[in-house]
Amino acid sequence: MTDLRPTGEKVRSALFNSLFSMIHFENRSFLDIFSGSGIFALEAVSRGFKSAVSIEKNPKAFAQIRSSIAELALNDRVSAINSDAFSFDYDSLKPQKYSTVFLDPPYALGGEIPSLLDKIAVSGIVDEVCVIIVEGDSETEWTAPGWSRKTKKFGGTHLTFFYNWE
Repeated sequence: MTDLRPTGEKVRSALFNSLFSMIHFENRSFLDIFSGSGIFALEAVSRGFKSAVSIEKNPKAFAQIRSSIAELALNDRVSAINSDAFSFDYDSLKPQKYSTVFLDPPYALGGEIPSLLDKIAVSGIVDEVCVIIVEGDSETEWTAPGWSRKTKKFGGTHLTFFYNWE
């Protein structure tokens, strides 16, 4: 058991529908942080993203992601990294730029997310047109200086969309 807290299909669908109304995603890359099962990275490429990367700390969840990538024959479009999101060197992903970054952290780590958002924003991997999405509980309010923000709520879950254009 990996103790995953998977995002429901309704929220996942709403996330991608909202995202696709915001950006043109073809030939762009997707970064899935706190990846869990890797479903967001896999769904991103199935919906037209050129490539995706999953970052997951839990070894069992990481193994599940790798297995899913192989089973779906997506080794050329999806990769997985077994690492802690907070200590990961995001500069190591360069020269790749990401137009979408999705974070689904354990809700208990919500207070640490603003510093992680800052780390990602200055890493050099953010595309000139980028959306960073954070999933959290309805109690959480994040900010990212210099980024516009909108929030969508789905029951006890809310998605915060940060985007770097007006």
